[in-house]
Amino acid sequence: MATAMHIELDALFLLILAVIAFQISRSVSKQMRRILFRYTVYGIIITLGLDILWMLVDGQQFPGGILLNKVINALFLGAGVIMGCVWYLYVLETLGYRLTRWLKCVVMFPGLFFMALNIISIWTEWTFTVNEQNIYIRGPLFWLQTGGALLMLFVSFFHILIDLMRPGKREVRKEAAKLLRFYIVPVIGTLVSMPYTGMPGTWTCAAVSVVLIYMDDQDQEILRDSLTGLNNRKTLGTVFADYVKQAGPQRELFLFMMDLDDFKAINDTYGHSVGDQALVAAAGLLTASVAGRRAIVARYGGDEFLVMGFFTDDQDARNYKMQLLQAFRGFNREGRLPCRVNISIGFAPYMPGQDLGTLVNLADTALYRIKGRER
Repeated sequence: MATAMHIELDALFLLILAVIAFQISRSVSKQMRRILFRYTVYGIIITLGLDILWMLVDGQQFPGGILLNKVINALFLGAGVIMGCVWYLYVLETLGYRLTRWLKCVVMFPGLFFMALNIISIWTEWTFTVNEQNIYIRGPLFWLQTGGALLMLFVSFFHILIDLMRPGKREVRKEAAKLLRFYIVPVIGTLVSMPYTGMPGTWTCAAVSVVLIYMDDQDQEILRDSLTGLNNRKTLGTVFADYVKQAGPQRELFLFMMDLDDFKAINDTYGHSVGDQALVAAAGLLTASVAGRRAIVARYGGDEFLVMGFFTDDQDARNYKMQLLQAFRGFNREGRLPCRVNISIGFAPYMPGQDLGTLVNLADTALYRIKGRER
């Protein structure tokens, strides 16, 4: 009964993850975070499949059954550490760390080591063996295998905790909190299943976490731009309605429309990868520009951005515009990108009775009036 339930759970989550895998395989996104998430989903699908095969084979007598059982267990145990390594890379990427080739090699080394150890154990019986009745038995070095899997999980766990407690960097702490929430489920499954061979644990719970991560990402994609992480235009109606209620004397509502200058030329000259980097850099500068202000930053579409927030008066809005232009000039002086990232800005104040579309059009008109003068 317990084995049948285990198989049913694995098969259910394998089917769910297969649907998710099909959906994300249609994505053309080249962001490392999404790539690592795809690898995580594919890896758990493979691991669940191996788990099902093991339960169907273990204890069954048929020609070649013992060798097949050994191969399944070697791959299953080795995949456990590899998936821990991939998860750690996903954590680092989500928290904003730069994944250099050297760092990827260091993080993946334990996974490759334990995969080799488990394959060798087919003959040496170090981490596991299979007896004459074709029943899996843990080997004398199984504790090392388990320790390697838990090490990767706990290293990433403590990394999340460190970033969660880091002062400042609100967005990083927010991501760390989300990772911690989704991370706990497979750790509990691992600890609960350790004393009992064959009990549903790590990978069934990991599948639950991946489904939750995917659902959360889908919700975020409705409201967030996938490249820059900014709000998208779908969020603006609700925020505008809320801001209108709060507007008043010494708290005037302004809307800024802006776009990157010669963005097509950046893509044509340096490639779309650099173009994406320019958009991400612009998003970062815009986000930093509203620190301490009641304001929203959104990617309106393409290379167009929008800032909507409160300013004391028209001069305060003009000062903000000048400070923003200076921030872009400072970024260009640092030479972080092979191209210059320049921006044109138009803005308009909210007048009682205006709707969002009217205010956007007024700011847009001001923007293109400025761009016309620049030509």
